[in-house]
Amino acid sequence: MSAVIRHQTAPNPDGCRWCGTARHHHGRRYVASQGAHAWEQPTNTQRLARMRARSAARTRKETP
Repeated sequence: MSAVIRHQTAPNPDGCRWCGTARHHHGRRYVASQGAHAWEQPTNTQRLARMRARSAARTRKETP
């Protein structure tokens, strides 16, 4: 199964497991892969991947 990229930038590491939206902005959301859902805690693997992606994006912006 290939990864689906939904965001231009990596979501907050603590964003929803399914859509990446912050808990305090979430409510009920819909994504094709999960359907309608409430906020759900991301996995540790998702958190780590999001933190690494955000760090890499910051590094790329600083490099001319």
